[in-house]
Amino acid sequence: MTLLRWFESCPSFICKYKNGLAFRLFSAFAVSLFLIISLQSLAEIALMKSMLRIPSSIQTKMLDLADQANILIEEGDMDELADWASAQEYYLFVLDQNNRPITHRDMHPHFEFKLKFLRPLNTQLDNEVNQPIIGIPLEKGLTIVIQMPYQYHPAKNFPLYFGIIKLVISVLILGLFSWVIARYLQRPLDKLREVSHKLAQGDFDVKVSHEIGNSVREFSELAHDFDNMTHEIHSLAEKQQRLIRDVSHELRTPLARHNLALHLLKKKVDPDYIHLVERLENESNEMNELVGEILEFSRLENSRYNIKLEPVLLESCISAQVIQSRVDLKPTQNLDFICSKEAPVVHAEPRLVTRMVKNLITNAIKYAGDNAYIQVVITEYRSREKNHVAIIVEDNGPGIPEDQLLNIFSPFTRLESARDKQSGGYGLGLAIVKESMSVMKGSVVADNRKEGGLRVMLLFPVS
Repeated sequence: MTLLRWFESCPSFICKYKNGLAFRLFSAFAVSLFLIISLQSLAEIALMKSMLRIPSSIQTKMLDLADQANILIEEGDMDELADWASAQEYYLFVLDQNNRPITHRDMHPHFEFKLKFLRPLNTQLDNEVNQPIIGIPLEKGLTIVIQMPYQYHPAKNFPLYFGIIKLVISVLILGLFSWVIARYLQRPLDKLREVSHKLAQGDFDVKVSHEIGNSVREFSELAHDFDNMTHEIHSLAEKQQRLIRDVSHELRTPLARHNLALHLLKKKVDPDYIHLVERLENESNEMNELVGEILEFSRLENSRYNIKLEPVLLESCISAQVIQSRVDLKPTQNLDFICSKEAPVVHAEPRLVTRMVKNLITNAIKYAGDNAYIQVVITEYRSREKNHVAIIVEDNGPGIPEDQLLNIFSPFTRLESARDKQSGGYGLGLAIVKESMSVMKGSVVADNRKEGGLRVMLLFPVS
């Protein structure tokens, strides 16, 4: 409660930035660092208390030495006791009550000085490597004093242990700081990415501010700006759709009146000038078709926001269009339809599928030549380890130059050899095909056949 009251009455500069990302990161990192340093200190203290003891194996050896000394003392041979003491790996003496050796063996002055700091066997050692003097009581009031070699001191491994502790602490610091970064950065960014994906799919009802909240000021402001941008995009999309509807009405109405006037004029004009009226009718029809193509392409560009896909059996949908397209064939042209086996049902929009196949067949009829053989195939196709259902429209015509294959799906793109009035077309047919496949989550690929001619594949993803 005291801390809460302090935050409520905190200085103005802290209140101003306490909801900021920098302040939150600094606070979280400072608290984490304080906890980690405290944990390191406690771990080192616990390590020293638990390990700064004479190892049990060394204690056992020292007790064995004490038992051997007792046996030699009982035998009373001091020379043998002195020889035994000199032969041990530990520097040791047997002392009387006045801390004087009971044998004639001389004691090193430094060892004699250290007798003031004599320790019991179960003593707590220092955290520095040294050679402590250990005293073990013997019989007859004697004491065996043993100097423990420095190589057996447990503190000699402490640099390694402390290094391991520091490594663990460093990993904990990195882990905690990474968690803080993920907590304050990754989660809002993931939400922002998720919402932007929904927005790209046409879901304008999402609100980033509701997902992110107000915990971090910078992200909260970004979320509100993103929501404002979403609102503006939605408004622009609605205005564009409304404009397309208005343009459709405003253009088609005068064109219809124009066609009606030409039809009436055709009945009254002199036969010598009837060809001019027919030319005007053809131009009017072309303009009407062009308006229809442009509006269809514009609708497709915006249909990704409201199109609803449904299960479609491609065989029945395409076979009807193939039959209808045979009416437009030239006398020496052929059109076949092949469905190798029952193709899986795909999610698509039937009207768009029919329109795409019609456009591709129409292009093949126009550009594949008078003796063209056109084939429409439905088959399964595997690309990049993904299964697809492919609609393939191919012909045996001249094909398309390789350097222009990537451009044929762009709006108003026509090959130079096709820019004449007899061939027709406005360069929107393949653009509509590509946009339609994009709307239906599919893709379109065009290439030249090895045998000659163009092949266009419409690839629908299959779960």
